[in-house]
Amino acid sequence: MAINVAASPMVLTTSFKMPILSHTPPVPRNPELDQTIDLSYEMDSGDGVTYTTPFIPGITCTLLGTWVNVGASADNVLNITLSISALYYKGSVWDVDPLEITLGVEEPWAYTERPRRNWVKWSNIGSLDFTIWKDNIAGERPMDWKGWAYAILKRGNMVVVYGENGVSLLSPAGNAWGLKTIHRIGLKGRGAVCGNDKEHYFVDAEGRLCKVGEELEVLDYSEYLSTLSSCLRMSWDEENQLAYICDGEYGYIYSPKDKSLGEGPVNITGLGYQGGALYVAAPSAISTPVFEITTDIYDFGTRRAKTIRNVQLGTDMTKTLSVAIDYRRDKSVDWSTTEWRTVNAEGVAYITCYGNEFSIKVKSSAYEYFELDYINVQGAVHDY
Repeated sequence: MAINVAASPMVLTTSFKMPILSHTPPVPRNPELDQTIDLSYEMDSGDGVTYTTPFIPGITCTLLGTWVNVGASADNVLNITLSISALYYKGSVWDVDPLEITLGVEEPWAYTERPRRNWVKWSNIGSLDFTIWKDNIAGERPMDWKGWAYAILKRGNMVVVYGENGVSLLSPAGNAWGLKTIHRIGLKGRGAVCGNDKEHYFVDAEGRLCKVGEELEVLDYSEYLSTLSSCLRMSWDEENQLAYICDGEYGYIYSPKDKSLGEGPVNITGLGYQGGALYVAAPSAISTPVFEITTDIYDFGTRRAKTIRNVQLGTDMTKTLSVAIDYRRDKSVDWSTTEWRTVNAEGVAYITCYGNEFSIKVKSSAYEYFELDYINVQGAVHDY
């Protein structure tokens, strides 16, 4: 770099238009990235010849850096150190050996903040920008329960926030959203919810299956779903109107149409339709279990003791069906179960069972599509 010599001292200014972040400890210096600026001047010899000569003994500005023309990621932010070595310049002494310059960021281009676990945000209309501007269209608000917000699903003209310790409805109110909490018990896990725009189904922390429609409805089935782990995943089959509940070890299918819960695949993690075809996501091969159902609890309208003699099934299934009965005399004790009995060609399973409350269990020996039209129970009520 050639300069014209002036009588007054020259002021050296180094400027960088880039964001520089300090990092401790810095990475080792890379000599290949060093840059040296040799300061010299032009001198007229008096005979019409202009030549360039360095200062005596010379001034050298050296950029010792590890970040020159190098991109840095968030986990590799480096230091830049500038040093200037010089002795004198036209009688002015520089005592700068070395000169350390600290560079700062004029405008931060990245920042972090503490996560607010029970808060939800909404963006400007049609935008993925959640910044709250002066128009106050984008915004945020906390839920009135603690813990993480797991999922947000649309239902009608509202959205439902499912979280670690509650379930809340958010309804539009101007530029903001009104809050109404409908369930003070959170979800079993982050993936324990599914549904469509009309209704949602979720498993709460107590293992109860619940429905969110026009209002909250607790369907229960906790005697089965409470064994599921917090890793459970619920998937909604829109075509067949079925909710799949899987955790890798256990699997169930709930049918809102029949209001029934049955055993299902254990490893389904997602369902969806595209071009009329059903796509199923799973981490491994999907195995479909044989058919097995358990009815709700029946006392046949009286708390007196009863004896069941046989169970009659109405179905068109060609494979073998079997029947067993869960029973108990006292509602505060655990259930007992009879042995499985085969259903004969007439659709009757002869099985004797004594108790106050009963649940009928039916299973097949092989996979086959069929419809179960009815279950009839014959028996007697004692001391009636």
